[in-house]
Amino acid sequence: MQRPALDAALKLLAARGRTEAELRRLLVSRQYPAAEVEAAVARVRELGYLDDGEVARNRARSLLGRSVAPRLAARRLEAQGIAPAQARKAVDGEAGEEGEAGLLTRALERRVKGRALNESEKQKVFRSLVQKGFRPSDVARRLGVAWDGDDDGER
Repeated sequence: MQRPALDAALKLLAARGRTEAELRRLLVSRQYPAAEVEAAVARVRELGYLDDGEVARNRARSLLGRSVAPRLAARRLEAQGIAPAQARKAVDGEAGEEGEAGLLTRALERRVKGRALNESEKQKVFRSLVQKGFRPSDVARRLGVAWDGDDDGER
């Protein structure tokens, strides 16, 4: 096996955890031949340095900690090369029993901090939480604002 691709793979993994897809994409973008890339990926997997499940759990924990809704967190993980089932499992595992409702409660508490909101502030909080992937109807109900839209157009 050629060492340059393996050395590059090890450096990339030392910097931060990466998915197999991310590592492969980065090595290819650095112009390593496909055979070297595959050999390097196989070797780091064999050494136990490549674990998509662990990367998914760490990233899910980070996303949920920043008040991102579980369904948006799962989609972001999928976009980073994690299999859909693995992404959902990681997000569900990190959300725990709290689930989306509990995460929404925590996100609201973080933004509202016990103070009364006027309509303008409620709309601002509403937009912020919907952008984070929470269902508009759930956010509207919790804030006490009118929402007659459709949640089916998932964000």
